[in-house]
Amino acid sequence: MKKFILWGTLLSMFFLMAFGSATAALGACLGCPDWPLCYGSLLPPEQRFALLEYTHRVLAALTSIFVAGALLLSFKEYRGTSLLKAGFLLVGLLVAQIVIGGITVLMRMPFWVSMAHALFALLTLLTATFMIKRADSPEKPFELSGTPDGKRNFVLLLLLLFQILLGTAVRKLQAGFACGQDVFLCLGQPWSGDVLVQVLHRLTGYFIFALSLYFTFVSEGRRWFAFVSLIVFLTGLFGALSAYSMLSPTMVTTHYSLAVLTMLMLFWRSTS
Repeated sequence: MKKFILWGTLLSMFFLMAFGSATAALGACLGCPDWPLCYGSLLPPEQRFALLEYTHRVLAALTSIFVAGALLLSFKEYRGTSLLKAGFLLVGLLVAQIVIGGITVLMRMPFWVSMAHALFALLTLLTATFMIKRADSPEKPFELSGTPDGKRNFVLLLLLLFQILLGTAVRKLQAGFACGQDVFLCLGQPWSGDVLVQVLHRLTGYFIFALSLYFTFVSEGRRWFAFVSLIVFLTGLFGALSAYSMLSPTMVTTHYSLAVLTMLMLFWRSTS
């Protein structure tokens, strides 16, 4: 039951974020123009965008149930350990997300509010991952791995977290079309404004891929870093397909989901 609650919390959050990415890619973030109701009602109207946004809210409610279960589990099984603190942090981050999500709708998606919403979502996911990893050894405090490979994983984790937030900024600034179907470096346009944001996102992705390849050759865990390099490459490939397809929701959502999944794997390997 413990693992069911903790894994349910993590998976529900992951699918909530993936569905949120798809909702954003489809332009349905304001499908319900009010909050917490939808067009002043508990149930949405028979409109595509309203149904998408309402489904996202239902998934958020399901996630909230799992988070509440994780906190109760922490009280019952892990009192006096780091997992109880993590349970409180999880609830705090979720409440912040809900409030910020409501503000995002009511204020018509201001940039910094939307960015804060994205950051708290990622931190919530990392906290849920930590709780799963510590479920069998709750007495151990949170600490980073002191091994060289652990430190390399942590470096990639920080870079990827920055990259995901940078990609969110690209979407919020509507810079996804800045380079048209140029999938590399927008060489035919001046690097300024929206193009600069898009180019910075791409250059960061290239750097992460190159660094993961370098770690493959200098680390003890070569197979692991080779696997990371492959996932990073696939993430970039779907990013290129997103540009080439003029932001196909399928390509955009896959690109985002792979990046988040890689971030979680790096977090797992960078903590002891």
